[in-house]
Amino acid sequence: MAGIPKQIGRYDIIDLVGRGGMGVLYRGHDPSLERDVAVKMMHLDFTRDSSARERFQREARAVARLQHRNIVTIHELGEVDGTPYIVMELLGGQDLDQVLKSDAALLLGQKLDIVAQLCEALAYAHDQGIVHRDIKPGNVRLLEDGTVKILDFGIARFTASSLTQSGTVMGTPSYMAPEQIMGQPVDGRADLFSAGVLLYELLAGHRPFVGDSPTSVAYQIMHTDAPTLREELPDLPDAINEIVTRALQKNPADRYARAQEMASDLQTVRMMLDLPLKPTGDERMPTANPEVVTQLFATKPRTETGAPSISNVRMRKSAAEAAADAAPGSAAPPARAFSPVMVMVGFAVVLVAVAGLWTFMGSRAWTAAVGDAATSAEAGVPEAGAPAPAPTSLRVTSQPEGARITLNGADTGLVTPADVTVGDTLPSAIGLALEGHQPLTGEITAGDLESGSKAFTLRPVPRPARVTASADYPFEIVRGSTVLSAAATEHDLTIQPAEGRVVARNSQYLLNQTLDVDFQRARVSVTLPPLGALAIFSVVETCKIFVDGQDFGYPQIPNRPVAPGRHTVELRCDDGKTDRQTVTVSSGQRARVEFRAPGD
Repeated sequence: MAGIPKQIGRYDIIDLVGRGGMGVLYRGHDPSLERDVAVKMMHLDFTRDSSARERFQREARAVARLQHRNIVTIHELGEVDGTPYIVMELLGGQDLDQVLKSDAALLLGQKLDIVAQLCEALAYAHDQGIVHRDIKPGNVRLLEDGTVKILDFGIARFTASSLTQSGTVMGTPSYMAPEQIMGQPVDGRADLFSAGVLLYELLAGHRPFVGDSPTSVAYQIMHTDAPTLREELPDLPDAINEIVTRALQKNPADRYARAQEMASDLQTVRMMLDLPLKPTGDERMPTANPEVVTQLFATKPRTETGAPSISNVRMRKSAAEAAADAAPGSAAPPARAFSPVMVMVGFAVVLVAVAGLWTFMGSRAWTAAVGDAATSAEAGVPEAGAPAPAPTSLRVTSQPEGARITLNGADTGLVTPADVTVGDTLPSAIGLALEGHQPLTGEITAGDLESGSKAFTLRPVPRPARVTASADYPFEIVRGSTVLSAAATEHDLTIQPAEGRVVARNSQYLLNQTLDVDFQRARVSVTLPPLGALAIFSVVETCKIFVDGQDFGYPQIPNRPVAPGRHTVELRCDDGKTDRQTVTVSSGQRARVEFRAPGD
């Protein structure tokens, strides 16, 4: 395609955004919906194989049904002169390739959050039977608000794992899994290998596998282990190193089985980075310490290489296990796979120990335990031997029951209903967490202690809603500026929980109806009412008619189909005079509006 086309399909082309191996990306404008979009036109050489084009279109249609906050929304699949194109939402921000090449400094928590969001999107896509196969920084967009969007779904599914007739691997070798390089069948675990490479690059500032040529890189991916992050980042928590190591295993069976598992592990470590643990001043409970994970994983004993051992933190061996290990000729225990549950247990043990020491021993006892010689006056606690305040028990209940209880950020090891021991420092923060429900944080006050109980109601986590909607006329389903489903008379889609109204829209018929989508219900079915009609007459020929702000032209409109409901009809004249009426249109009925000359 020579130069920049003026139009692709119904879209006006504004500018060239970029070129890739598979196509050209343009910034376009949709005159019908008055919005800017991204239009990707495939290269001509891609279209020479009719079967390839058919497979591409079939894959693109499948991906167009993916509705996830971390996956770019596809509006339309079209074809011009035998060349397919895709219309997508136009995104701001930068792709990760640009971020990595810039001077932007991302915090450790931000890096983990980026890859966690990526894995959440992959988990959703894999559940729908779609494998991306080309996860790399250039296909991951980071928006201004921190939201991650995966690009080029569908295109990569068709091409990235394929071999050309000459045997050349298509895609980006540095991020490809070994089985993908060898042209073997792949599943979602290949995407997780790519996500591991991307996480490694975010943390270390370079890729784990480098070489002078794609062939050299491919050889390393298949035969050489990636350098451990511990060598370059000695303060990096071992938990993160284990996540990366597991994702980069050569054998798919040794990697994460599901993207959601990797996302959960990343979210767990990300959450632990923000946990309160570090005491300051004379406070009875610790304040936020973003280095908590590093401190926890610095716990001795260490491995033979001198690096902290995550197994020492997450669990303690029983006496029988220790004796068995020490027995002559005993086999070395197998390596345990990293699990967020195991890590949570380890963190809980440490947190409960810290909170217990701090609450019941006071800061003087705590400083003595860690070898600090600070005096009681400096620590701001009672003199040695002073009676400790009597602990108070509070009955904590929840609906539904079984929620895990935390007190001031420390896991109590209890679930509701339970009696929780509360210190004398009020107000105290109490948190509840129950699978399938939104976490809840409350405050314990003196009034609660007097009553002896505290009750909570947990709200279920909003679930995706399966929505079917139909009408006798075409309409699209939108949320904000995002089209969830393109114009059609029937819609069947899954809508993810998010802020913003879900609206059925058709500007031609003045349709802008909010759909009542209850995300606590498994399925929502909506049938839009039939259209009515609007007849508008004016005795003044030099005035124009506007309905709901939309220009209807001059000035006699005998029978215009419109959506039922209340509409505002306005007469605007060349001399600046105006007149306005409100009319209600019913399904199958025609409403009439007449204007005299304004001022008469």
